[in-house]
Amino acid sequence: MRGAQRSLDLQYYHLHDDATGRLVLRELRNAALRGVRVRLLLDDLYTEDLETLLNGLGAFPNVEVRLFNPFPTRGAIASRFAAALLDFARLNRRMHNKMFVADGVLAITGGRNLGDQYFMRSTQSNFFDFDVLVAGPVVPQMSSLFDEYWNSTQVRTAPSVLKPVAPVETLRRAFDQRVNGIDTPNPSPYRGLDRMGRLPVVDEINAGSVRMVYGAAQAFADSPAKARGEQQSYRLPSGALLDNSHQLLATEFRGAQSEIWLSSPYLVPGTEALEHARVSRRDGVRISLLTNSLAATDEPVVHTGYRRYRDNMLRAGIEIYELHPQLGQRLLLPGEIANAPLRLHSKAAVIDRKQMFIGSVNFDPRSQGLNTEFGLLIRSPSLAAEALSLMDLLKKNASYQVRLKQGSERDLEWLFVDSNSQKTTIDSEPGSDVWTRLKLYMQSLLIPESFL
Repeated sequence: MRGAQRSLDLQYYHLHDDATGRLVLRELRNAALRGVRVRLLLDDLYTEDLETLLNGLGAFPNVEVRLFNPFPTRGAIASRFAAALLDFARLNRRMHNKMFVADGVLAITGGRNLGDQYFMRSTQSNFFDFDVLVAGPVVPQMSSLFDEYWNSTQVRTAPSVLKPVAPVETLRRAFDQRVNGIDTPNPSPYRGLDRMGRLPVVDEINAGSVRMVYGAAQAFADSPAKARGEQQSYRLPSGALLDNSHQLLATEFRGAQSEIWLSSPYLVPGTEALEHARVSRRDGVRISLLTNSLAATDEPVVHTGYRRYRDNMLRAGIEIYELHPQLGQRLLLPGEIANAPLRLHSKAAVIDRKQMFIGSVNFDPRSQGLNTEFGLLIRSPSLAAEALSLMDLLKKNASYQVRLKQGSERDLEWLFVDSNSQKTTIDSEPGSDVWTRLKLYMQSLLIPESFL
């Protein structure tokens, strides 16, 4: 953001009102004041605490804020849904895309939202996530997808939704007071090597020489019309694809010859995907999954949907690893908060060690049928190797391996290497007790799997 000279386009599902979220908004204001065109597109689901900030940012020159699939009334999420029960089918469809494009030449995407817990700055819990920094022909593809959403009928300008009534100068002053406070500090510059043993990318960007790898990349997204329950499929002049993101990825998975590595924090495969996985396994394709354990997840109801398929996946020969909330802390870098539980949030896949997917797509029914998603398919063995090394770090150092008990077709056990480097096996669901199991069972009866 600080290096942008002409334009900044940000498309996100969730921007938090915390130190990280306000820092992003402050940097967008600063960029606009030096003449950079700023466009911020947010889903409207989590904007109830952001209205003053969004009104203030939009009051500066060179800035425009828009909201995807806005609610007809304001207030908290529950009250907004309650006030629009007859429109629930539309409002339940959200924009889950994540994209950041600077000057039309560098872009970032992955699973990360904009908030403290996605950047290891929260004292409550933090998400392990990773992104890809891209340049070259795929960046215009990403920009064109941003424009498709920006100009879609599902999007409205923030002032038309939020209806600010204060004068422009008052809105700007309120914004400045909020983002310039002591509760919005700059992040501490990181000095040292990252998890891959390299100097921080920010140092390379500042030096004007970023080490990158070559590969062919394809940007894709669900059509914004998915918010109306419609599926559209076409290629933009830039080469970007508007298509069903799950079907695109399913086609890639079915083409695997030897191996699929998948990372998804929310994993509810469904019967069709499970059958495709069985066919791949019979063809000799190794399939390994990394997801959250019940102890690590922030969405335990979604975990109940995953649990219905877990023994079936294991019987099919699929390897399953579940993140351990405390052991992941051994992977933290200096300056990251070390006493908060760690959760998985990365949405990525590696196919045959040659091709990878990274983006916003979870492998669950909500992502498939309700939310719009964005992603990149990248053909690059060296980048695929980097993604595998990150997954391997989590698998070996911070995860339970879930297995069928010897001689059982349904009973499970969890194997992990504890903080003393000792192999430990437990035979009950990590993070569960009688009350938790009962509560989740009751919720599973009430909430359709298609909502998970």
